[in-house]
Amino acid sequence: MCGTESAKVTGVNRRSPDTGRRLHRAALSAGASVALAVAAMAPCAYAAPPPLPAPGAAPAAPSAAPPSAVAASMVAASAAPDPRRGIVAVEKDGKSIGVGTVLGGDGRVLTALSALGGAEEADIRYSDGTVVKGRVGHKDTAWDLVLLIPQSGKWIDGLRASELDPAAVEIRTFQPGKPKAAVVLAKVRGRSDAHSKTGDSLQRALDVDVRAVSPLAGAPLVDATGTVLGVLVHVCKGIDAAAACTPTLAGAPVSALRSFLVRTPANAVLPSPFLGIVGAPEPATSPIKGVRVVDVAPGSPAEKGALKQNIDVIVAVDGKPVESPEKLSEVVTK
Repeated sequence: MCGTESAKVTGVNRRSPDTGRRLHRAALSAGASVALAVAAMAPCAYAAPPPLPAPGAAPAAPSAAPPSAVAASMVAASAAPDPRRGIVAVEKDGKSIGVGTVLGGDGRVLTALSALGGAEEADIRYSDGTVVKGRVGHKDTAWDLVLLIPQSGKWIDGLRASELDPAAVEIRTFQPGKPKAAVVLAKVRGRSDAHSKTGDSLQRALDVDVRAVSPLAGAPLVDATGTVLGVLVHVCKGIDAAAACTPTLAGAPVSALRSFLVRTPANAVLPSPFLGIVGAPEPATSPIKGVRVVDVAPGSPAEKGALKQNIDVIVAVDGKPVESPEKLSEVVTK
């Protein structure tokens, strides 16, 4: 599910506020478990995504290597039968302003910079209707591309790149729909050179005919297998940068997408899951080993899971023992 990742606190020891007696609620002894939705807040060690691989390439595992060693990817963790699982609506105040593509196995969202209208944040609506806040992590004014960083959860279904000739295959693109994106037929007439509003030369842009009344920028162009051939962006017609800009919708080719993603800053990372507690290890003299809940953040998954400060002790998450705050963080973020 998007927007949250689920971890199960399978062992909680509760100290009675009246008597100070510990009431052991570990799953093995009492059969109790507290399921907590894990929202995202603190930074984690996802690196910039690796270059878009050819079809059939294995998914790249998240890595802490710098973008020079590991660049961005559209590899799906597993091939989604419906590419719309990897398509999102980019919204502002509940209104669709663009379409985006989830980088498969990564979670970040690629869309058109012009769709944001200069904003640094936008809402991301996934195909199940879940909406999360996204922030700009990386942008390219020349190719009109932006990478949005979802601020909670991690959507794992995404798209990968196609190595086919866009002009030689049947192409589809997408418009926002409820809940899933609507499919729109498109055709690549060929390639043409263009330029950006700032005068940058844009070589081999895709000349696209989209059969929609008002196609939205940021939508991917996909082949029949759901792999990506390009992304709809706004450019200026022609190669004469000195001429007035005649805006048009074109396709940023896979080569431009790879070039953009490989330059993703190392700090443009997904937030990591958090429970929303301040924890401390139980004293060595305590018969129970775990993390004592010292404080609970208002509105956090821990509060929703009814964890109580200075009462509860987390002894396990998903069946894995946790005896320190560091170990708790490690287990939750996996």
